[in-house]
Amino acid sequence: MKKCHSSSSYSNYEAVIASLMFLGIGYAVFSTTESIYLKIISIIIPILLIILIVLYRRKKTFDIFFNEDKILVDYFIIKEKHEIAYKDLLEITYISAHKSPIMNRIKFRKNKSIKSLKFTSVVYSDEYISFIKWLKSKNENIEISVFPSDNMMNHKIQEVYGFNYRKILKKTL
Repeated sequence: MKKCHSSSSYSNYEAVIASLMFLGIGYAVFSTTESIYLKIISIIIPILLIILIVLYRRKKTFDIFFNEDKILVDYFIIKEKHEIAYKDLLEITYISAHKSPIMNRIKFRKNKSIKSLKFTSVVYSDEYISFIKWLKSKNENIEISVFPSDNMMNHKIQEVYGFNYRKILKKTL
């Protein structure tokens, strides 16, 4: 199978929109107040919030590569690279929410703790089934989940792996 690639940079657009909203609110407060102290505060607070958003997003923006022997996570803004062995991969989740891009989330073990990464889907539709098969060939213990559970991808995975491909929690009274 060829190398698969995805990214988490989708949410940078959301950060830009939030920053513009903070600037708009700051400008509205700045233009309506007469006090010099309130004008200074209405400028400083949005700028500090934007700086915090930028600092947070640079640690959450990465490219992910599914290579033949390992998963490579490249945080290109902070110049860091992490490797994840397929044996450490615990779960992959297909997330299809209304009016947002299709996402994947992986959970993996790193230094005796469980980490999670969320990114745009690696592949779509029927190619996702072949991607799951390929991942299962690397690690049979990977759990597969679909959110929401009534999504069409859930039915496609059930056609391949049956109804018991995921753990079903029983609720008792």
